[in-house]
Amino acid sequence: MEKLSEYHGAISKLRAEQLLAAAGRDGCFLIRDSETMPGTYCICVLCDQYVYTYRLFQVEGQLWKA
Repeated sequence: MEKLSEYHGAISKLRAEQLLAAAGRDGCFLIRDSETMPGTYCICVLCDQYVYTYRLFQVEGQLWKA
């Protein structure tokens, strides 16, 4: 995950929302570390000026699901 340009590391949900709002385009997204579940990632997606956040879990050490 860390090699992806969309990955922003340990930023807060608020910071993710600020970055996506600044981008201003529906469909923009970023990936960040979960603040509440260590070892889990979140994908944040901008749609209609709202940021939706989903947790990402790794399945069997290979695939990722939300």
